[in-house]
Amino acid sequence: MRYFRESMQNTMSLCQYHVRPFTHPEIDAIEEYDDQVPHLAYFELETLLADADADADADADDPDDIAGAFRRRAEKLTCWHEALNRLLTDLRLKNTGDDQEPYSPAVRRFLKGAAGDYHRHRHGYEYAVTLWALGLQAPTSYPPETRHLNVANRELRLWE
Repeated sequence: MRYFRESMQNTMSLCQYHVRPFTHPEIDAIEEYDDQVPHLAYFELETLLADADADADADADDPDDIAGAFRRRAEKLTCWHEALNRLLTDLRLKNTGDDQEPYSPAVRRFLKGAAGDYHRHRHGYEYAVTLWALGLQAPTSYPPETRHLNVANRELRLWE
């Protein structure tokens, strides 16, 4: 299942907020985008390294196999980025409402979620590449991945 189809239940809640639903052209554009986005599960560095080993059927410590896995992930992220950019300029998403926004509230909500998902994957990829480039022999030589500040608990956290 793709992002849009998996999130349809969430988008149906738009009715609760008195927002017009997606139009048929908007749904067509979003489904086309969804078909272009490579399915990528969020990953940790260990997962990517295991994937490199499985893909190459070779030694996991072989830098060429690992670099190949990183290149394949980068190509998928590039495809995703290009598909998201195409969606942002798709004329079928043009707002037909009275306000001056370029997108309807439903489309805007979808785009924010899709961009957030893309950026989470990209950030995870860049973090994994950084850890790998610094050397796997010293995994504690780079700080753990964090994205949020939890003031109440006085800590940096990966998730809110």
